[in-house]
Amino acid sequence: MLIIVQTLLMSLMFMVSLLLVAWMAGALYYDVGHGSAIGWLLVLAWLAWVMGLWIFWQPGWKPCAAIGMLFLLFLLWWFGQKPSHARNWSPNHAVLSRVVTQDDDIRIDNLRNTEYRTLEDYTPRYETRACHLSKLCGADVLISFWGSPWMCHPILIFDFGADGRICFSIEVRYRVGQQYNIVSSLYRQQELTYIVCDERDAILKRTRYSQGQDCYLYRFQTELDEIRQLFHEYADGVNRLAEEPRWYNGLTANCTTTIYNQRQHPMAWNWNLMFNGKLDESLYRHQRLEQRLPFAELKRQSRVNDIANRAPVDGFGDYVRHELPGYR
Repeated sequence: MLIIVQTLLMSLMFMVSLLLVAWMAGALYYDVGHGSAIGWLLVLAWLAWVMGLWIFWQPGWKPCAAIGMLFLLFLLWWFGQKPSHARNWSPNHAVLSRVVTQDDDIRIDNLRNTEYRTLEDYTPRYETRACHLSKLCGADVLISFWGSPWMCHPILIFDFGADGRICFSIEVRYRVGQQYNIVSSLYRQQELTYIVCDERDAILKRTRYSQGQDCYLYRFQTELDEIRQLFHEYADGVNRLAEEPRWYNGLTANCTTTIYNQRQHPMAWNWNLMFNGKLDESLYRHQRLEQRLPFAELKRQSRVNDIANRAPVDGFGDYVRHELPGYR
């Protein structure tokens, strides 16, 4: 029995050590070597050192313990890295928004309303929008899939009636030349941002100018008090981020987990927050989406790519919605 326990413990230590080795290899490549050839040299040197430990230092628990100790020391440096607002930002992510509220009056500074010709050729435009909290009458959820059924990107759209609609999207704040990479997003390579934008910017960027994205627009069905609370939570998140930068992390601080973290009242944790491809189905099960259709049919009818791409500039949002379930 003792031999079995020792074997299980050694197997567990070995598996944990492998995870630490793999994570540190990525950190050496991205955070120390900045994704360069030097990063690859650091990774190769690290792996060679680890192999040497396991081959020449016995018993097996000793190299595992050494790896664990070095990992803890490395974390002291890793957590010491600080996010920054001073980067060479992509023009579409260069300006941070602010939401100024005073009683019923709301002013949104630096709301993005970019004119796209392609994803690489565009004219960033930032403007000031005014609206009134008393006119907030509903909210929509725009969900974009870009290839994997396990991952999506949710955007919340607040409907202020005659004052128009405002989109809030939690994203990577891209630097010039950066693209999204799920592996690098686990390290300290990108900052988080709240994009506050016009809905034509949010929707057409994904339906007309991106390849392989499917977008679905749903009416978010809940009490108006909760919609007001959601708006205030997003506004607070926008303003806090403008004061203090934050890291983006593909697992723990992404487009969905940040919504969970900004809530004023606790939410029940579930795996949809990390692997969020079933987010719309989860909202349907919790009766937050239109219920008069089976979910599969609701999703089929809620795809907005073709409708949005032919919608006119004037009355864009109303045109898109007049064909969708939950709005008719």
